Amino acid sequence: MNDKMKNCLKWLLLLMAMFLAAYFAYNAGLDKANKEAQSQREELQQLNRSSIAKLNVEEGPIYVIGHCSPDSDTVCSAIAYARFLSLLGYDASPRTSGTINNETAYILQQVNFEVPEELIDASGENIFLVDHSEYAQAVEGMIDAHIVGVIDHHGVGTLSTGNQVLYEAKPIGCTSTIIWLDYLNYGLEIDETTAYLMLGAILSDTDGLSGSTTTDADVKAVEELSKLAKVDDVEAMYAKLHERKLSYDGFSDQEIIFSDYKEYEAGGYTFGIGLVNAIDMDTARDLAARMKQALPEAFESRNVDYMYVSVGMRENGEKIDSVVPANELSATVLTNVFPDYDEYDGTSYIFKTGLGRKTKFVPGFTDYLNSHPHE
Repeated sequence: MNDKMKNCLKWLLLLMAMFLAAYFAYNAGLDKANKEAQSQREELQQLNRSSIAKLNVEEGPIYVIGHCSPDSDTVCSAIAYARFLSLLGYDASPRTSGTINNETAYILQQVNFEVPEELIDASGENIFLVDHSEYAQAVEGMIDAHIVGVIDHHGVGTLSTGNQVLYEAKPIGCTSTIIWLDYLNYGLEIDETTAYLMLGAILSDTDGLSGSTTTDADVKAVEELSKLAKVDDVEAMYAKLHERKLSYDGFSDQEIIFSDYKEYEAGGYTFGIGLVNAIDMDTARDLAARMKQALPEAFESRNVDYMYVSVGMRENGEKIDSVVPANELSATVLTNVFPDYDEYDGTSYIFKTGLGRKTKFVPGFTDYLNSHPHE
């Protein structure tokens, strides 16, 4: 080997040594940065846990419960959050506020999860509310319950407490998404069953991520929960849920009205609205006609000033809502609040761009009634 080749080899070996030194230094720095980041995450998770380490709980278990006329989000959120509290050391268990619908029953059946026991009276119990903060939507005795906390994605309701509570609300598509974020932020593991329940709730409440309140957090939650739940085809899962959601097999017309029904208070008035789902306009018209016949009896059974059923369906990606008032007074208030309806067919007031309960109906009614208070 001549001198020139020896020099080339020497420089090559030197460059290799420099490269390896830089490589190991970089990886050592990266490993240190990762360890520091992990340490910071764990510290933040511990701080989050410590922030609810002293929930104001009286003697007895915490019952986690959603609104009356329970839907999939309210039931699955109650189950998921009861587990969340249990992992943090609290004696917590889910409860339902009435008969569950066919879609929710299907979700629970897929993971062999029994329907939680129904809570008839909340008086004197430790209660954690999910998916609502309205006394009008709660089970009997809630005003005399000991409220521990609230997790919700609606507007602030009529709930009032004299003690400190955990209150978490976000303008997001589903309560279960907020709970998913809590599991992450508190460093708690989500098991396969809980992941499936939360996934089903989010797909239901966001109309398969197509609803107007859907956020990036909802989309990411579905992506991650589907992995944990071992669901390979999310669209197929949603299609099955939607099929069950449209099914009212075994339900009377009165039960259909109250299957997804909520009440609200504003300006000294109380109003209620039930949501009904249809697959097409022919089915929507048929359901609207049935609801018009059944609404007077439903109205008499509730202590409200105004009552409605909104029959919703999707056409070419657009939501169409047909709102049926219980009586003439309810119709008058509806048209005062929303004078720009597209059509009245003698049965229902049709809104071709939708009249979402969370996003339009309740805010519109609340503003109108508050500006025209009961004398």
